[in-house]
Amino acid sequence: MDKEQQKVLREHGYVFTEAPNLRRETRATFYRIDNGVISECPDLPADPLSLQRYLNKGFKLNKVDLLQPQPFTHPQDGFVCETCGKVLSTRLALSGHSRTHQK
Repeated sequence: MDKEQQKVLREHGYVFTEAPNLRRETRATFYRIDNGVISECPDLPADPLSLQRYLNKGFKLNKVDLLQPQPFTHPQDGFVCETCGKVLSTRLALSGHSRTHQK
């Protein structure tokens, strides 16, 4: 909007104020392992939604976390083999596992 348009609107009672930048982008450097090598991914979005997305994909916020071995955890909810009782994390894994009982 140019100054002439603003002048006309002011004459009709409109007031213009500067709005602060409400959208502050938070950015961070994430790290991940690619083929055994630690890769640095600088300047990625770090708002809460993006942060959770990157962490769920295996990215870490510092290199030290990548070097520490991750403890194995059993799935809380999984798919249980009706034959042997083994718990598998996905339905596809259960399907493949159940084929071993068919032989």
